[in-house]
Amino acid sequence: MKYSRIIMLSLLVLCTSVLRAQEEETRPVRAFTPKAGDFGFSISANPLTQYLGQLFNGATSNTLTQIGGQPYLSTDAEPWNDVSPMVSISGKYMITDKWAARINVGWIYTSNRKNMYTTDDAALAADPFSQGKVVDSRLKRNSGGSFSVAGEYRVGSHRVQGVFGGGLLYAFNYQRTNFQYGNAITDINQNPSTAFPNAVLSGVPGFDHQRMLNKFTKGAGHNAGLVAFVGIEWFVAPNISLGGEVNVAAVWNWTSGTYYKAEGYNTISGKVEEWTELLSPSSSGFTFGTGNVGANLSVNFYF
Repeated sequence: MKYSRIIMLSLLVLCTSVLRAQEEETRPVRAFTPKAGDFGFSISANPLTQYLGQLFNGATSNTLTQIGGQPYLSTDAEPWNDVSPMVSISGKYMITDKWAARINVGWIYTSNRKNMYTTDDAALAADPFSQGKVVDSRLKRNSGGSFSVAGEYRVGSHRVQGVFGGGLLYAFNYQRTNFQYGNAITDINQNPSTAFPNAVLSGVPGFDHQRMLNKFTKGAGHNAGLVAFVGIEWFVAPNISLGGEVNVAAVWNWTSGTYYKAEGYNTISGKVEEWTELLSPSSSGFTFGTGNVGANLSVNFYF
């Protein structure tokens, strides 16, 4: 009787193990990676890198702007946000389990006003010991967009996949700078004090001194070229991944002419006058090199 119970208990344990093994074999495997027919949506994590340095010392000037590679939407050398070749929002369609087509769209709009004090000429003329100040302002605006169409190929079938490919890039931007001055130009004060000295040589006769009111382009600055990339995606959950890529681009650029609007006192007419002239003609160029290498970070969703 004792041996019969032992045998029956052993059979029950064996049957339970067999049933559990069969259940595990029939349980569907969780799919982490995208399949043919899936759509993908990616958000660049690069803006987060703009403030990584601030986490350590509280400074507001620490940025990692170049982690996105060469900024093709120019910011005119100001510390504004840059839009790099393969940054911002991306959508993709999985043609097969390995091949995908993707589109990237980026944009930029910046407005930066800088105010500075300068001598109040009228107050100084009335009182040689005056410490009076007036405010001069410079407002810079930059706007534009970028567009990229690319194909990618995936390597690996596990939660970490390699990604590489290439495509076409186009970007454009507009720039404009406006100046406002605290000291007015008059027949007595034809060359007033300013915090933004920007005298221009006018071709209009009768002007000994002049200052810039606006600087602008009548057309957009353009960039077009080829971009290649290689990276990895780590799937932290089904159809959700963290991605990192390195890209390099060869880019042609061309711009329209830059114009300026200025004002000055015309000694011939005896009046303060304004005029608009061409500051620099259209130009073009080509860029390819290590300065075009960047690392893009992204969060990716597939459905």
